[in-house]
Amino acid sequence: MIEKSSDLLQAPVPDRDSVVTESEASFVDAIKFLYVRRVQLAVRFIVILGLGVIGFLYVYASSPKIVEGTVGLTFQGIERHEYPSGRKFTVEDFRAPDLLTRALADAGVQEMGNSLKTLAAQIFVTALVPSDLQARWRKQDKDGSRRDEYLPNEFRIAIGAPQLTDAQRMRLFDALVGRYREQVKYTQKSALSFVSPRDWSYEHLATVYDFWDLPSLFAASHKVLNAELKNVTVEASRFPDPRYSLAFRNISKDLDVWHAMRLQALEALTYHGRLVKSRESVTQRVQYRIEDIDIQIQQKTHDAEEQARLLTLIDRPKMLLGQLGNEKGLPVVDVTAIDRLLKSDYVGPVVARISELQADKQSLAAEKARLQKQLVWLPKASNVDINGLPSGYKELVGALSSELRGIMEAYNKALDEYLTAVVTAQISVKQSPIVTREGAPSRTVLAAIVCLSFFLAIVLMSVEHLYHRARDETRAARQPLATAK
Repeated sequence: MIEKSSDLLQAPVPDRDSVVTESEASFVDAIKFLYVRRVQLAVRFIVILGLGVIGFLYVYASSPKIVEGTVGLTFQGIERHEYPSGRKFTVEDFRAPDLLTRALADAGVQEMGNSLKTLAAQIFVTALVPSDLQARWRKQDKDGSRRDEYLPNEFRIAIGAPQLTDAQRMRLFDALVGRYREQVKYTQKSALSFVSPRDWSYEHLATVYDFWDLPSLFAASHKVLNAELKNVTVEASRFPDPRYSLAFRNISKDLDVWHAMRLQALEALTYHGRLVKSRESVTQRVQYRIEDIDIQIQQKTHDAEEQARLLTLIDRPKMLLGQLGNEKGLPVVDVTAIDRLLKSDYVGPVVARISELQADKQSLAAEKARLQKQLVWLPKASNVDINGLPSGYKELVGALSSELRGIMEAYNKALDEYLTAVVTAQISVKQSPIVTREGAPSRTVLAAIVCLSFFLAIVLMSVEHLYHRARDETRAARQPLATAK
């Protein structure tokens, strides 16, 4: 027993270097094994890869075709998901029924028996979120924290519609983007208002209106156009390119010159010259207008007083909180409701409304004063016809009309260019439309098929080798037994 133990102690123990050497030898043997059978390996790899490629092509060919592209929105307000006009943005605007109808007409595509609703359901709009933000969202979801707020401004538009050809889907994509640009531009145009020049030729005005009313007609147009110019100039000043706000300021200066040199000249010639077709009718109308202005002023005054009273009520929740802290026996009050009331900004809108009412009152008072002056001039006037007009009257009215029309056309042109820059140009195609297959395997899958085919070829050849080796060993074991017999 002692001898056996000493033998065990004296037996050599394999060190780590010998193990590593054996592992390296096994790896080298495997490489030699594959190299010797490289032809067989290549045949099996090609067969398996061919089957995989056939399956890949079958799945790819059976996947439905779609046309997809990416649209980016950079107009002002999209960071809040709003249009420049303030209207809320939604992805459904890309496939609205009216927009889709016009886009189909532009693309020359018939609905081919399908309803518009069915076709709209085959247009998919997907918001694109940056990959780094998606990773941050996954981490936040894992940590249980709130996701970072993000409102996307790039969208993938995919058009299925198997009843359409690839060319028709491509044209429909371009038509959808074009019509969407026009729709956004029209929405902003409606908010800013184009000014339509009227037929204000001398013949039309002298026939339809009283001479006494002509200055008022031109003054009303001046008021509307001047207000629109002020609004759009303020908005254009926030746009990075200063040329648009400068263009609107130049038009505003031209309008001021027109008012001072042309309109006031017509007013002086009409009112001081007592040019009126029907003195009785105009006098009655002016008197009625003064009475109506008095009613409007009273209404504006009442509204302003109500708004001022509302301002005094805003401090009452604070007073109520003080009472709750000092007195007992008071009814229970919802403290959260009071807190929301205190945090709400009621003062700003109320003050703005009061200022607006005061401005309206001042404007009405000024108009009333002008009409009262006219009542002083009218009794001294006598009815005149076209033949009794002073010389130069026709030319003055013609100049007023033509110059105002030119100013309006310049305003409309500048507004159209501004809207194109601030809206239309901010809707761009980030990725041109391409024809793809929905649900089709990607190139990554094809690469995986290649790797998997090589791996399966090695496994298959190894299994075959082990099978033949086991069979040969079995035969070799049976052969001595047969010889002994």
